[in-house]
Amino acid sequence: SNSGKGKGKGKGKGGGSSAAEGYFRIKVRDNGCGMAHDAIPNLLGRVLSGSKYGVRQTRGKFGLGAKMALIWSKKSTGVPIRVTTSHNTSRSDAARPYGPHVSRCVLDIDIYKNRPRVLEHTKRTNSDCWVGTEFEVLIGGNWTTYKSRIVQYLLQLAIITPYASLELHYKNLADPKKDMSIRYGRRSEQMPPPAREVKHHPSSVNNLLVQQLLDRSKSKTIVKFLTTDLSAVGPSVAKRLVQELEEDGFYDDMSPSDVSDRQITRLVQLLRMSSAFKAPDGTCLSPLGEYNLSLGIRKVVEPDVVATARDKPGAYEGHPFIVEAAVSIGGKSAREGITVYRFANRIPLLFEGGSDVATRVANNKIKWSSYKIDHKRDRIGVFVSIVSTKVPFKGTGKEYIGDDITELQLSVKRALQSCCQQLRSHLTKRNAIRDQKERKNRLNKYVPDISRSLFGILDSMRKRKLAQADGTALLASPRKQKRTRLIGTEVDRTLVGYADELLEKVDREEISEESIGQYLIDAVDAQCDADDGKGGASEHGSGTGKGGDKGGGNGRRLGEISQPLFLVPIYGVSNDVPAIHHPL
Repeated sequence: SNSGKGKGKGKGKGGGSSAAEGYFRIKVRDNGCGMAHDAIPNLLGRVLSGSKYGVRQTRGKFGLGAKMALIWSKKSTGVPIRVTTSHNTSRSDAARPYGPHVSRCVLDIDIYKNRPRVLEHTKRTNSDCWVGTEFEVLIGGNWTTYKSRIVQYLLQLAIITPYASLELHYKNLADPKKDMSIRYGRRSEQMPPPAREVKHHPSSVNNLLVQQLLDRSKSKTIVKFLTTDLSAVGPSVAKRLVQELEEDGFYDDMSPSDVSDRQITRLVQLLRMSSAFKAPDGTCLSPLGEYNLSLGIRKVVEPDVVATARDKPGAYEGHPFIVEAAVSIGGKSAREGITVYRFANRIPLLFEGGSDVATRVANNKIKWSSYKIDHKRDRIGVFVSIVSTKVPFKGTGKEYIGDDITELQLSVKRALQSCCQQLRSHLTKRNAIRDQKERKNRLNKYVPDISRSLFGILDSMRKRKLAQADGTALLASPRKQKRTRLIGTEVDRTLVGYADELLEKVDREEISEESIGQYLIDAVDAQCDADDGKGGASEHGSGTGKGGDKGGGNGRRLGEISQPLFLVPIYGVSNDVPAIHHPL
């Protein structure tokens, strides 16, 4: 469909179980340029009606979407399709985006003769300024089984086309409670540049294609044919090619119509093996752009952070390609682990994702831990968009791109690595904050038990002191008594002074279990704030991400006490023994 607003309406009737098949009237509408009145029957009712004189990046896979819908309708219900369209022949007139007439066509297809069977074909004056195309078809299907696929396709389409407004309205005539509506608004006003059609590159041709080009060519000589009907072939290169083919009967003034099948085979072999041609540069392609890709992801996925990158253009078998990628962390509905979204020529690929080059590279070729990303715990979104004049699909369904193409695999890997490199600095800070928060929670977890124990010790000391003052204190057994206290020394006087002061505060209820707990919580907060202020968190963030510092730098680790602890012995030692200093 053309760019712009799209709508889909489904109405279904189902009897019996919810999984039973029903009939659905589907309406798809856009506000694009429409179709010419006389071209509608052949565009929709004739399979493989087009012809290619060149190559161009096109949206889709086969170019048979509307025709297959017509065939499906004929097979399941036998009801013809209805098409309403307004063709705008003057694209340069922005004040008049609509066509002068509105065409209406009701048609079927003769499958055996491969030609349209037109039942109604009329046009009227476009008095209401109608724009676009509306396609209506009645089919048999199963909404319950394929609802998730349709919703997923629309979601991914909104990501890759942020410049379009997409709407889906589903109405169930049998059960109105199952009605559903989805809308993705337009986020970007920046449209990708249109793709340009270019001539075939010599390394991309085959026997059948060369035969078709020779039959359609208006060139008088084979040298002129090589320079005008193929790309990247100059006059000097063309003459050199003809000279190498002289043994096969080629000469400069040879007419293209005189080339035999055997000579075509020899010409194709030489064109595909020669290294004299410049590789296609990708200027003819129309990638989405990093700006639009980022907007699409933010609009639909709503991640915490996203990074985008575009790799340099590459070529495979004479066809240029461009890889754009994005990596996001988080999201409103993202799940843990790696979720890969794949796009080819701005079309979502939903099936056979495990064999796709994007999935293989994301799971096997990217070392996520090097970029501070936990591929098992983090909610990672990997988005890979590939545009090319010929996307190298695998399989008949064209649902995935194989990873056996080295050039494409390396391009996807470079793009994803560039995204991860952008995320690394952000994730380093995020991991440091997360580790600091976890450490703080772990310390606060033990505050109630510690405060209870400390207050219990102080309270027992207070009671013992009161008992000693009353003369009712029980003396400990001689074996359990501490010996050789430093009675009368400065250390003893200092410790006794601290103890008396604490016990007096306990007696006055200035120190309680709650106050000790609050003091410990404040101390934990102050310690964490000190770590952040001294840059410990940021320096630690470049380490392991779990509280260790593998780099061995000068930064203090998270969890390390900011001031040293002095352990002073008080029992059974002489005064000339120095104090013990320990970093913990």
